[in-house]
Amino acid sequence: PVGTIASKLFRARKRLYVADSHLHRILVYSTDGELLKSWGGRGVDPGQFNFPTNLTVATDGSLYVVDTGNFRVQVFGPKGSFQHEFGRAGDAYGSFHRPKGIALDGEENVYVVDAAFNNFQIFDDGGRLQLFVGSLGSGSGHFWLPAGIHIDGSDRIYVVDQVNQRVQVFQYLPSRSAAPVSSSTWPPPRRQSSGSSTTRTRGR
Repeated sequence: PVGTIASKLFRARKRLYVADSHLHRILVYSTDGELLKSWGGRGVDPGQFNFPTNLTVATDGSLYVVDTGNFRVQVFGPKGSFQHEFGRAGDAYGSFHRPKGIALDGEENVYVVDAAFNNFQIFDDGGRLQLFVGSLGSGSGHFWLPAGIHIDGSDRIYVVDQVNQRVQVFQYLPSRSAAPVSSSTWPPPRRQSSGSSTTRTRGR
């Protein structure tokens, strides 16, 4: 198993979701450790996976799964039914190369970290790309092999910047009139860099 997430908000149904990357499946447990449901298997069809890694749960109980080897995010309903997917392999906007961490902000925008692109991309809840943040480097707002991401109740965004040996912190500001924040060009370069810093920047 790789990723885990606990659901606390959906109709008081407390569940623990586990991504079993080796067996390409999702497991659902009660908080007492009872296995309630599982689905998956290796493949490319909806509901199948190729090394799923991380997941997160929306307030309505929807489950977002990073299907890393299939370069996509799959979305399931509270009972595990497939809803939709977004992402594909490639260098275009909204594509993935090595998707890893995933999180939702207070407006349920979807943040997906890509370790190869050295950025995180932000999608609306329908999977439409809104903007991307980051590129390769060691300065503020740049990453080198980012992995995990977490968003707290104040919409502070914490990104694990592995090789730079730091956690960068951003603040999402929910303003419809705000200009998008992105950095560098697309597709992002993938050469090596080094360094360390911490940043706080506008998230939209």
